[in-house]
Amino acid sequence: MALSEQNELYDRQTENRHLQEMIGALRDEMEEMRIGEQERLQKSLAAASDEIGQLRNMVTALRDEMDCRKGDYEENSRAIEQAARNEARQLHEMIRTLRERLENHAKG
Repeated sequence: MALSEQNELYDRQTENRHLQEMIGALRDEMEEMRIGEQERLQKSLAAASDEIGQLRNMVTALRDEMDCRKGDYEENSRAIEQAARNEARQLHEMIRTLRERLENHAKG
């Protein structure tokens, strides 16, 4: 084997080693990127899950408050209706009493 062939073989082997090292480095970098992406995804999912949990808690709290206010509203509404019925009854009673007085006054 001639010296130039040996040099060319050596150059090819050197280039081959460099390419193998480069491929290995690129594989390592791609693996690190994949792991990093998975970690970011997991963090995003965890943050989204936390936010969903907070929103669900908020919805539950708002629903409870709404139910409470609805109960208060219904109770107040019943009280107002009862007061209106009482007032109407009193007014009818007053009208009856005044009518009787007028009739008695007219007769007497």
